[in-house]
Amino acid sequence: MKRNGRPNRHSRGVYRSQSRAVLRSVAQYVRPFLRALGRGCLAAIRAFNHGVRCVFMAVAVFLGFRDAEKPGRNGKSPVRRPHESQPSRHGSADTKPAKGTAVSDIPGGFIGSVLASDADDPQAANPSRRHRKSAAPKIPQTVYWVRRIVVLVVALAVIAAVAFGVKTAISHTVASHQASSSQSVKKSKAKRHTKKSDKRKALTADLTKPTPQPVLTDQSRAALLAQAQATASASGKLARHYSYCVSTKGNVGGSDVQQEFENIIFRTLNDPRGWPRAGATFAYSADSSHCDFVIYLSQPSLMTTFSGNCSDEYSCRVGNNVIINEDRWNGATPQMLGVGMSIDRYRIMVINHEVGHRLGHIDNDPSCPAPNAPAPLMQEQSMSLRGCKPNEWPTDPELWIK
Repeated sequence: MKRNGRPNRHSRGVYRSQSRAVLRSVAQYVRPFLRALGRGCLAAIRAFNHGVRCVFMAVAVFLGFRDAEKPGRNGKSPVRRPHESQPSRHGSADTKPAKGTAVSDIPGGFIGSVLASDADDPQAANPSRRHRKSAAPKIPQTVYWVRRIVVLVVALAVIAAVAFGVKTAISHTVASHQASSSQSVKKSKAKRHTKKSDKRKALTADLTKPTPQPVLTDQSRAALLAQAQATASASGKLARHYSYCVSTKGNVGGSDVQQEFENIIFRTLNDPRGWPRAGATFAYSADSSHCDFVIYLSQPSLMTTFSGNCSDEYSCRVGNNVIINEDRWNGATPQMLGVGMSIDRYRIMVINHEVGHRLGHIDNDPSCPAPNAPAPLMQEQSMSLRGCKPNEWPTDPELWIK
């Protein structure tokens, strides 16, 4: 008891004795089980070993590597010792051999009786008194060789079949892995292609969206024309003034489309970067009888009505008629959009190009002077850039009027 009146706790010796008792009780149940398990394992190992030995011995006998003997205990043939008594054919087992007679250690059984010499058999000297058993037929050595060759061929066939099966399994696994990896690569490429196509579509949608332009007033027209005249005067070229009319052909839209079309034409032709550098200025005329040329916005299917040389795919110029293809006006060409030219720039390019034909220029004269240089305006850029960058304004060698 402690001084405070409470009993002491168990000491460490009590806990140790209890744990030892528990371990002893557990060992009493586990020990017989482990012994039985060990004996069973040893018996199984011995049985397996004996079976393997028997199989190998049978194969050795079959192939002629071992004589067929009657096995005794532990797979060994019984061998009689010289001092052990041997029963004779007609006598008892207690009959002892005569003095001076040697007893050979010949294995028992059928083979031993066959291999025994006549001296060992007391009746061998008189064959008439003894019925001799016929010896077992001796198997020729060639039979053993045939068996060995057959077994070798079978073993090689089994090994080849196993090797082929392993190789096929490995190739199938590799093929499936490659197929899965190729499918994953295709999926990733498809995703990337989809993303790129989406980006291209978004970019194309942005490029084909025209920028809204304010309607030109008389005051703004006068200011643009005055600026163009100043540029023409400063160019040192012969000043030329042209009037143009605007018209449509086919189903291309209402009056608002025609008004937008005319506004873009006026801004383009009188831009200081354009034909005013060659001395030309332009003014819109509502009177078709006082026009130097007419600019049409035509339905694609009606392009050939102006001339057989025109096509329903591109714009063209026939005499004093400058015809802009509606499809090109609203959608440009995939090639020009692919190099980043917007629909606004394409409209400027096609107007300057076709009006340049009216001023005396021909297609592709000149053509691309150097890689990545601005393409000449009169080059057919809608068909091929020829290594140049898209350009919507006349270059210096093109600043002339015929």
